[in-house]
Amino acid sequence: MTRGSLARVVIDTRGAVFVEQLIAFLPVIFFFLASWQLMELCAGDLIVKRAASAAARAAVVVLPDDPMFYGGAPVNSFAGARKRDIELAVAMILAVSPHFSDDFSVTLSSAGGNQPLTATVRAPFHCFAGWVSLVCGGASRTLQASARHVYQGAAFDYALKGAAPGPVNGGGSW
Repeated sequence: MTRGSLARVVIDTRGAVFVEQLIAFLPVIFFFLASWQLMELCAGDLIVKRAASAAARAAVVVLPDDPMFYGGAPVNSFAGARKRDIELAVAMILAVSPHFSDDFSVTLSSAGGNQPLTATVRAPFHCFAGWVSLVCGGASRTLQASARHVYQGAAFDYALKGAAPGPVNGGGSW
């Protein structure tokens, strides 16, 4: 390479606009993806809150219901068919987003009697771009929400006349 051709390469500005475009484009696209992920995470938080509300509402209906509809599972027990029905209510809400899978958990707590029932839902939120995730903090993040509803239960016996007495509402915790 001669001295004259080297000088022409050094002062040549034809690629400067392309390099400047790359320098400006990368932060913009990164900010766009981070903003998108923040919106997805906020929507996921709202979905988990709605799922917790659905779990609490399902629990106040399902737990005191007639054992005949739940394979003989005792009243006020968070197990068996009663638990499956409450988890189904949660799964139906979480299914609206592709970021949630079926590996969520539902817990119920109550002080007993006619005290409010609290349902807590924990669900892993799977982020769409874990490699660029400043917002999500990795490939997934666990979201949690709780909801409270008044639990009055059933104050009557479900057993038929002449049958052995069945369970009655005595409050309880799960």
